[in-house]
Amino acid sequence: MATALKLLIFTVFSFAVFLQGTNGASCDTSSVQVQTINTGATVGGGDMVFEVEVKNLCPCAVRNVRLDGGGFATTVDVDPSVFRSDDGAVYLVNGGEPIASMATVSFRYAWDHFFQMTPRSLDVDGQC
Repeated sequence: MATALKLLIFTVFSFAVFLQGTNGASCDTSSVQVQTINTGATVGGGDMVFEVEVKNLCPCAVRNVRLDGGGFATTVDVDPSVFRSDDGAVYLVNGGEPIASMATVSFRYAWDHFFQMTPRSLDVDGQC
């Protein structure tokens, strides 16, 4: 009986900590997954079309997600509210607006090769 009570108390405590969250302590650039996929389509003079998916793996919403663009260029327009240059080779995702936990923001670009993009910075959006 005492073991069951201890288990119940531990479970309730663990659940309360889970609900309270980490207040962003565990959310950093490793919490953002960037995946570039060759769609198989081509445009214009034969440039390949790539789709970039930026996924928030943090249990909290994040905002002001910035990526290092790795020399990014494109021959097709990219919606600037989704992905735009913020400071030279640094790019702002989703216009700096929050990206919910486990949500994905995606955009397409075209070039003769893919660009390696890596998370540079982010802010945790409010309480987590």
